[in-house]
Amino acid sequence: MTYKLNFDQDERFDFDGNFPSLAVLAKYKPAMVKRVRKSWEDERNFLREHLSPLVLSEDLKHAQNPDHISWEMLRVAGRHGRLSQYIPGFMGGLGNSLGLSMMVNLEEQAALDCAFCGMMGGHGLGLAAVFMTFNMRILQRVADQIAAHQNDEKPYVIDCAITEPTAGTDVEEVELYPKARLMCQAKRVSGGAVLNGRKVFISTGHMATDHVVIMPFDQRDAVNTMGCFLVSNGTPGFSLGRMERKMGQKAGSASELIFEDCLVPEESILLAQDQFPEEKFQEQFRMLLHGVLGITRTAVGAWSTGTARGAFDRALYLAKRIKHKGRTLIHQQWAQALLTNMHINVMMARGAYLESQFALMRGFEKIPLVTGFPPWISDSSILAWLFRQNWYRKFLHSRWMHRQILDYARSSISEDQDARVQFMSSLAKVVGSDMAMENCQLATEFLGQAGLRHDQGVEKIFRDAKLLQIFEGTNQLNRLNIFTHYLARHLSGVEVF
Repeated sequence: MTYKLNFDQDERFDFDGNFPSLAVLAKYKPAMVKRVRKSWEDERNFLREHLSPLVLSEDLKHAQNPDHISWEMLRVAGRHGRLSQYIPGFMGGLGNSLGLSMMVNLEEQAALDCAFCGMMGGHGLGLAAVFMTFNMRILQRVADQIAAHQNDEKPYVIDCAITEPTAGTDVEEVELYPKARLMCQAKRVSGGAVLNGRKVFISTGHMATDHVVIMPFDQRDAVNTMGCFLVSNGTPGFSLGRMERKMGQKAGSASELIFEDCLVPEESILLAQDQFPEEKFQEQFRMLLHGVLGITRTAVGAWSTGTARGAFDRALYLAKRIKHKGRTLIHQQWAQALLTNMHINVMMARGAYLESQFALMRGFEKIPLVTGFPPWISDSSILAWLFRQNWYRKFLHSRWMHRQILDYARSSISEDQDARVQFMSSLAKVVGSDMAMENCQLATEFLGQAGLRHDQGVEKIFRDAKLLQIFEGTNQLNRLNIFTHYLARHLSGVEVF
C-alpha cells in the first residue's frame, strides 16, 4: 500500500506565512535565512517525491513483523544526503548545521512521518554527542564514514547510548546522577577501556554501525568520571540485544546494547577524565550533557510541532470530504472551531521551539560547530582541501588541540546562557509534545471511523505521538528542569529534585 499526503494545503502553508520571525530576521541576516529557506524547500521536495510512498507501507511491515528494520527508508534518506546534512561542508556534508535549518526541516519531516524523524533522530543524537565532545579526530572519522557509505544498501549511521535499565530518567539530568541506579561502568586498561553493562531504548540501535556510548568509570561519582566511547559493530564483547516492540514510531528502532568486557581502543575514546587536568574536567560532562539535551530537546519540540501539524493537516483534508448530516464537516461551525484550536496548538508549539533555537544560537554563538558555520566557511574549497591533508589532520586531531577547543567551548558558555538553554529547550519539548498529543486526540475523535482507518494516517500519527512526551526526559522531568533553571534561580533557598 502507498500513501501520499494531499498537498492542496500549499496556499495555506508557506515559509513566510508560518515563519514570520524568520521573515523579520531576514532583514538582518539575509544570507542565513536564505540558506534556511533553501534547505526547507529541498526538504519538502524530498519528502513529497521520495519518502511519502513509504510511510504507511513501512508501518504495516512492522505490524506484520516486529523484527522488520526499515532499511529502504534509510536508503532513501542516504541517497538524498539526509544522513550528512548536519556535517559542515568542508568535512564532506551538506552544512545545514544543528541550527535553524535542522529545526524547520524536522517540523516538515514530522508533518509527514513522525517515525522517520525517530530514525533520523537516533542518528542525529549520535552526531550531537560527537559534536559536543569536540573530538575533531573522531568527528572527522564519522563524517568520512557517512559520506563514503550513504549510498550503500545499509548506509552508515550512528546512535547515542545513555539510558540504562535501572536508571530511567535519572540519566537525563546531572543533578539526578547521585540518585541514579547505574549498572554500566568502564574500566581503564592498557591501550583503552573495558565496558560492562547494558543500555536500553537506544534509537536506531539495530541500524547503527557505530555507537556513541556514555558510561562512567566510577558509578559512585558518575558526573566527574563519565567517559564517552565510540563502539563499532563486531567489537568483541559488544552485542545487540532485543529490539523493543513499540506502539508507534516503529521505523525508528529502539534497541538494547550489551557490553561484556568490551574493549574500546584508545583511539575510539571520545572523552575521558584522565585526558585532562582534574579541575578542568569537573564541568566537562555537564557541558556535554547540557549541550546535547539543549539541542535534542529543542529538536523534539520542532518534531512535536510537525506531528501536531500533521494531525491538523489530515483532519483538515478529511473535513473537506466527509459529510455529517448532509453537509461536509468543513462547513459546520463546531468543526471550524475545533480545527482552529488545532491550528492554534501548532502555532504555540512552533513559537516555543523557535524561541528555544534562538536561545541555543545565543548560548553557543561562539561555537559554530554547533550553531552552524557561515556558508563561505562551510562551503570553502580551501578548508575542504585542508581537511584532506594528513599533516593538517594530525595537528587538528592532536590531544593538545582537543584540550584547546574544549577550554574555549567551556569558557564561551556562561552560567546564565546555559540556564537559558536548559529551560527553553525543556519548554519547547513540553509544549510541543503536549500539543502533539492533544491534536492527535482531537483529530481522532473529530473524524470518527475515518480517524481509525490506517490508510488515512490519523491513527498512526496518534500512536507515534505518545513517545514525544517520554524520551529526552519525560515531560514531568522537563517541568522540573524549567523550574530549576528559571524559577528557582530567582527563589533563594528552594530545593529542587
